[in-house]
Amino acid sequence: MIKHLLKIIWSQRKINSWIFAELLVVVCAVWWMTDQLYVDMRTYYSPMGYDISNSWRFKLDFFSPDAAGYVSEENYTSSGSEDLTKLQQQIKQHPAVEDVCISFYSAPYSFGNSWTNIEPVDGDTTFREQSFQCRYVSPEYFDMFRITDIQGNSITRQVEGKHNPVIVSEDMALKFFHTRDVHGKQIKYPSENSERMTIAAVSVPYRDNGFLRSEAFFYKLITPQNIKDFFGGKSAKSAEFCVRMKQAFSQEEMNDFLRETGDRLVVNNLYVYSANSIEYYRNILISEKIDQQDRKLSLMVFLLINVLFGIIGTFWLRGQSRRSEVGLRIALGANKMNIKYFMYMEGLLILFLTIPFTLAFALNLIFLDMPDTYRLPYTIGRFLITYCGTYLLMSVMICIGIWLPVRKTEQIAPAEALHYE
Repeated sequence: MIKHLLKIIWSQRKINSWIFAELLVVVCAVWWMTDQLYVDMRTYYSPMGYDISNSWRFKLDFFSPDAAGYVSEENYTSSGSEDLTKLQQQIKQHPAVEDVCISFYSAPYSFGNSWTNIEPVDGDTTFREQSFQCRYVSPEYFDMFRITDIQGNSITRQVEGKHNPVIVSEDMALKFFHTRDVHGKQIKYPSENSERMTIAAVSVPYRDNGFLRSEAFFYKLITPQNIKDFFGGKSAKSAEFCVRMKQAFSQEEMNDFLRETGDRLVVNNLYVYSANSIEYYRNILISEKIDQQDRKLSLMVFLLINVLFGIIGTFWLRGQSRRSEVGLRIALGANKMNIKYFMYMEGLLILFLTIPFTLAFALNLIFLDMPDTYRLPYTIGRFLITYCGTYLLMSVMICIGIWLPVRKTEQIAPAEALHYE
């Protein structure tokens, strides 16, 4: 049967060559968009490394001198960092609050980051000139955002009571020591006299947003001993003050909570004046990426709709031009189901004849490293999913495009078919 179909396709090569060229271009375009979409989806639905549900970021400020409740400098007996610590304790004691943490440009979706040179001791020395992100967080940060080590254990418990511990991400452990088992190993800043920091735990990978892959980074702890280095004086109001509630709150419910909590939200001149959910910051940060994704999907849907109409139109014309052939087959006793199957197979065979050409196109792009391999390595599985998925999608489109004209053609009466013949 395949041999017979090939003969028919060759005998009608003038019109089939245009169909072949159309399918060739479309398959290449659809495969490229499918691969990009696959990378986006795999990246977006990969674990983030943290949990922001029921989490809020409280905004802090100091009372101005003319505000009610302002504490004058002569009556001020504590520092801004001490007020910040006390505010953390007061809010954590509220029955509706599960956890409270403080961080410095390190909260999820905070728009901030801090980079520094760091190098391993007795590890891979090729990273001496490279900067890595450092996240400065209080010990409660890990429980607050459900961040665990690579074994799923609590990091907060592992750093309690340790002097100057450091927590590295899984990516950094692999970069520096080529193994995940780095507990007890040391890293240091490039200066010769810098203090060596002992790795207390290895955290799971952490992604800044759903469209980025995880990067190598490390955590440094904000403790009562060094909190002044980050939030001394008036800088306490710039702290990322994050709170996890025991239950989900709407923005209106959170506003009511702030009004009802009252004195717990004030320590001397430091006070909480508003709160936004972490998801609010997430939506701001990824809104542009979401728009880009929507445009990409719209373009793909638009292309597929055009392909569908093009295929329907093409095979409609082919069906009309071959009414006599189909009708004669019916008049001679051919089964209508066999005729349908014959027409479907002919269309699909033209599609599959494009495989050597599209395969060469795809392999050349892969060889030139054109697909996105930064977020997702290019593997045989990825290629098979995107390439075979493209042909499966195109096969469905062709079957839909053939179904309507074939349905019309098979209704031709035998006498009319003989008249055409």
